[in-house]
Amino acid sequence: MLGSWFRSSNEKEELGMSQLQTNRSELIRYIESQGWHYTVRTDNDERYVLRMGFNVDCKLRNIEMLVIADDRAIQSIGVCPINAQRDEYDKVVEYLTRANYGLRIGKFEFDHNDGEVRFQSILPCIAGQPDQRTIEMVVDMPINMFNKYGDGLVKALMGFGDPEADIAAAEA
Repeated sequence: MLGSWFRSSNEKEELGMSQLQTNRSELIRYIESQGWHYTVRTDNDERYVLRMGFNVDCKLRNIEMLVIADDRAIQSIGVCPINAQRDEYDKVVEYLTRANYGLRIGKFEFDHNDGEVRFQSILPCIAGQPDQRTIEMVVDMPINMFNKYGDGLVKALMGFGDPEADIAAAEA
């Protein structure tokens, strides 16, 4: 089945736009069913990007969300509003690595160039219509993960706390 993920350009032309349209319409249906406000950007009719802000139940208070639909997937990215300072990179990376261990859907990511922290989840949508429950799970996952791990992340970003103990507290 892995081969079906990588399509030839002819197959992409035949299937891509219809799958993009399906992914886009199902994503919008879910977002609008929640009453969420969003802005939209398209990239050459190949990607559909929704941008939203969300309050989270942790000391971060809010995150920026990007939800992207293309012909292969629906991807949800939550971006932390605070970038790590270089002298805290080790503590933040340890915290995120411990948080990632055992996660089954999604992952925290860390950009060593600028200290950006984000959580990403993805739903492959190769053929057919993704169901609303699965879209909900993937779209909401970054919000849920920042709710769960955000307080410990703030400690790491500010240079205090103990990543091992803070993960244990988040997972208790």
